[in-house]
Amino acid sequence: MNPPPLISVITPSFNQGAYIEQTIRSVQSQAGARVEHIIIDGGSTDNTVEILKRYPHLVWVSEKDRGQADALNKGLARATGEIVGWINSDDYYRDDIFASVTRHFQSPQTQWIVGNVADLFEGDPRAEFRRSATITLDALAHNPDIVRQQAAFFRREALLAAGGWNADWHMVMDFDLWIRLLKLSPPVMVDEDWAYFRNHAAQKTSLANILRQSREIATILRREKVAPWLIASHRLVKRWYWAKGLAKERLIGLGIVPQRYRARPVRGP
Repeated sequence: MNPPPLISVITPSFNQGAYIEQTIRSVQSQAGARVEHIIIDGGSTDNTVEILKRYPHLVWVSEKDRGQADALNKGLARATGEIVGWINSDDYYRDDIFASVTRHFQSPQTQWIVGNVADLFEGDPRAEFRRSATITLDALAHNPDIVRQQAAFFRREALLAAGGWNADWHMVMDFDLWIRLLKLSPPVMVDEDWAYFRNHAAQKTSLANILRQSREIATILRREKVAPWLIASHRLVKRWYWAKGLAKERLIGLGIVPQRYRARPVRGP
């Protein structure tokens, strides 16, 4: 009997020592699969490196890079698995889902798959899974926020054929990659609960980066010749999210809104 295909999990990391150990353990404890876990750390100044040294099975490096997309490309260059997963250092997988992931790649026509993700809010133990929206070019043009990278897995050859991640994008390297992958093959949407997306005040997709994210999305949509009115509507929505988030921060600062709501996003797919 042939062994299951190797899954290479890539984790870009920077100063997420408070969360990365849970990420590592969620990969390490997967049953019924062969796994290599590659962590590309951008030179963290917190306790991340000390945590990485505790786990000799990891393939890791800690050095300055150009950002998340650059780290992912470094990880892809080191990956030897047929299947590649991408989980950030503040997110984690559900227990024992990799055997199911490999089953969904038994068809040679399957190039990438997307499962379901649960939002996890700091200070709230509840986590409710939601079925991921079907990924198409039209769906992405109408709602870029449907990208849910935590539960996505890819054939390594498909990532290479698409060109990997574009390091010019700081916020939307996943959105850009999804569009390029769709031009090669649509994903298989899997209605199974696979990963947790942690929402916290220090995450990259925080209030401070909403407007930058909006500008990057608009640039990509213009490249794809999406109707100008649709691009303008996206930018208006993002600016509204930013304004609501700013108001929330001020209310928290005044003590009117409890601190526990700081991590809750003012938007959502």
